[in-house]
Amino acid sequence: MNKIHPTAIVAPEAELGDHNEIGPHCVVGPEVTMGNGNVLRSHLLIEGKAILGNENQCFQFSSLGTEPQDLKYHQEDTLLEVGDNNVFRENVSVHRGTANGGGKTLIGNHNLFMGYVHVAHDCHIGNYNILANYTGLSGHVVLDNYVTLGGQNGVIQFVRIGSYCYFGAGTMVDKHIAPYTTGYGNRITIKSVNVVGLQRRGFSREAINAIRDAHRMLYRSGMNTEEAVQAIEYKYGQIEEVRVFTEFIKDVKHDVKK
Repeated sequence: MNKIHPTAIVAPEAELGDHNEIGPHCVVGPEVTMGNGNVLRSHLLIEGKAILGNENQCFQFSSLGTEPQDLKYHQEDTLLEVGDNNVFRENVSVHRGTANGGGKTLIGNHNLFMGYVHVAHDCHIGNYNILANYTGLSGHVVLDNYVTLGGQNGVIQFVRIGSYCYFGAGTMVDKHIAPYTTGYGNRITIKSVNVVGLQRRGFSREAINAIRDAHRMLYRSGMNTEEAVQAIEYKYGQIEEVRVFTEFIKDVKHDVKK
């Protein structure tokens, strides 16, 4: 059974699962599909074609599934899809996709979006990411998994950030960032490897040492990107964690050093 406050407006066409809580003055549009156990605190808007999974927490004054801020958008049938166990704190905004960008904004599981975070159209966000207060993602951004973006980070359009990256506050990200990387600054300066984060996630000492050496070979050795990748694969190709690093570099098809 769902618990819906008398002041909430839930369209009759909306599809709701079970054990959802919809608080005061929330608005749920007719194209919304919601799973089980979600909590909408108060004064929250979910509209457009939006799919919300299970046990998400949505705090007051947030908006999910609203129209993208893209002048090329002309009311096409696009989507926001959200997984399970995400937390959207106060005043978070997440826009649905655009026809030119694949039509979907996708959010995985167990992500934390702190106050005033903005996720633009066609972003793809994986699992266990933390976006601190006032961070903004432009359109078509990809975050892999276990990424931490500090307060007031900005990410330009079409950028991909690899897993286990950690960026300090006030960082502007204007290029693809390989996994395991730390950095900060406007524009971002690559610093080192997120050793503390890797230790917390149970990476072995062998894997961390190999990642650190691979990172040094890419960013500090003086080799160009192609040469560095070949050297890394020759030395550490048998280590899965390092293969994630080199495959990312090849997949993005852009020089991550520029």
